[in-house]
Amino acid sequence: MIKREDILHKTTYVWKENEKYTSIIKNDGSRVILNKKDSDIWKIINDDDTVDDIIRHMKDTMSANQVEDRLEEFIKIGIITNEDMFWGDDLL
Repeated sequence: MIKREDILHKTTYVWKENEKYTSIIKNDGSRVILNKKDSDIWKIINDDDTVDDIIRHMKDTMSANQVEDRLEEFIKIGIITNEDMFWGDDLL
């Protein structure tokens, strides 16, 4: 499991393979995708998709209410904090 001290940066609203995930960048530079339902490590992505490309796709396919619901779930299980909320304001 990822420890809090391992985390360099947290990015929300990642869209991958038709599911919504949170991407965590660890201090060693690796990117880990967390499962939206149970916050387990889902997979490490090593592909050509950029976060911006994934977000652009999600913005076109997900309603503002769905984004807000997902954020509330992430906050409840501690993946993101209220301070992270501003990052996604452009999506709403």
